[in-house]
Amino acid sequence: MSSPLGVASNPNWRDQLRVACAQFAGSTDLEHNLATCLDAIDQAAEADADLVVLPEFANHLSVYESAAHCREVAVAADGPWLRSIGDRAAQHRIHVAVTVTMPRRQGHTTATSVLFDHHGQMIGQADKQTLMGNERAFLVGGDRGAPVVDTVFGPVGIYACMDGVTFETPRSFAVRGARLLLNGLNSFALDEAALHIPVRAVENGVFVAAANKVGPLLPAHQVDAFSHALGIPAHALDGAGESQIVAPDGTIVAQASRCDTEMVWADIDLSHVAPVTDRFRHRRPETYGLLAQPENRPLRQLDDRALTVASVESADQVTAAVADGAQLIVLPELMVPPTVISPGVFVVTTAIDGGAHVGRVYTSEGLVHEQRQLHASERFPTVDVLSDVVSVFSAPWGDVALIVGDDHLYPETMRMAAIAGAHIAVVCWSPQRRVDAELALAERAAENRLCVVASAAAAPFAARVLNPPRDSLWNPDRVADYDGTINTPEVVVAQAGMPLIADLHPERSLDRHISRDTDLVGGRAWQASRYLASA
Repeated sequence: MSSPLGVASNPNWRDQLRVACAQFAGSTDLEHNLATCLDAIDQAAEADADLVVLPEFANHLSVYESAAHCREVAVAADGPWLRSIGDRAAQHRIHVAVTVTMPRRQGHTTATSVLFDHHGQMIGQADKQTLMGNERAFLVGGDRGAPVVDTVFGPVGIYACMDGVTFETPRSFAVRGARLLLNGLNSFALDEAALHIPVRAVENGVFVAAANKVGPLLPAHQVDAFSHALGIPAHALDGAGESQIVAPDGTIVAQASRCDTEMVWADIDLSHVAPVTDRFRHRRPETYGLLAQPENRPLRQLDDRALTVASVESADQVTAAVADGAQLIVLPELMVPPTVISPGVFVVTTAIDGGAHVGRVYTSEGLVHEQRQLHASERFPTVDVLSDVVSVFSAPWGDVALIVGDDHLYPETMRMAAIAGAHIAVVCWSPQRRVDAELALAERAAENRLCVVASAAAAPFAARVLNPPRDSLWNPDRVADYDGTINTPEVVVAQAGMPLIADLHPERSLDRHISRDTDLVGGRAWQASRYLASA
């Protein structure tokens, strides 16, 4: 049985291990790719690793001539290709995680992460939940959340690439007690290593080991066609490397280069995993029912006018912000709003009202919207009246969700706001760690395609405005040159002691596609969310 939520160690588990991540180039030659994988396992064993993670699509590049070709190059769980991996794992008494394409019933093919133990036994399989772009042409996604794998190291989660670009799949492992997450990637995006991989460690309080590809991710004769269709340079379609091992606090303890075939490893102590943190202790699965349903509220259509917003440190700065054209002004939490508000201006702050901590929106007509805090917080010990829902209010320039207290620590909160149709999330907060702003808040904007305005008093990394990128990946008519990322938001950060005045672009939230036919919200791994929600 898997560890229950909050159990970080067990005397029957092995806490200390050396974990390795191998990055290499792939090809369309199955035997060549098998030899590459076996060589990587040998190298990991020479480094005395107890576990090695190999990249995604290790058997064949993820481009196919037809459905029949896709199935032809897939490798069966009991076939010779994967048996060879298991045999090499047994030879070296090393655990091996690898992601391959596998033939399934009814002619389907999946991208499936597998884990072999040190006896060479396949002890876990996890079908990729969310397929990316062209993968959808010939593969099918998993139709249920992936299981946690029981190992000598305790519960482990295994997943592939796009399943780590949104929070549901890694989170589903963590709430079931996983102490270590293994991520195989086949990605050319620079924000995998900079954002999506490390944030999964931070938000879940676990170790993450991720192995990516280098070299061409496409057959040579197809590179120009993909480059033209995506509107990005051909060289940007190479694997982005930077395979890494990340500690629960977000520290990258080992990282490979951008372009080289390489093996990195680190000694980790899984007893340092402590899932009983504020964000886990106060989770409210009974309120997350929306996450486990495929439906989303349709987004209200908007024009493309920019909205001037202000994140200020005091009510005294509101007048100056209005003079600068701000229509949405966000105050730090618990700050009293100005007594007079100009027509057409919306001011957001929070207040303690009885046993509730309430986000409030004021206009020249007075109080127009309230949102209570969803999760209990040690910062507000007297607050015991909580909301069960994330609501949105409609303004002329977009629909807005208020994020109150420490609700920003819970990825479930922002996801419910996106499902409810928000274009903008307003965060009145007091972040305790730099990573909560630079990783977690950025990820909330990225994975939900939300505009975010955050304000706090006298914190050097707190006040910031985040916009979704102007261009989706699948966009030959892009406005800006491709920067190597797939959904990293554009961020403006306040200077210490100064109000932050910036343009917000709510209309960008209307395009939730990270690539062709890949909707970050509508295509989310809602099946995995059944482990996150109890109602």
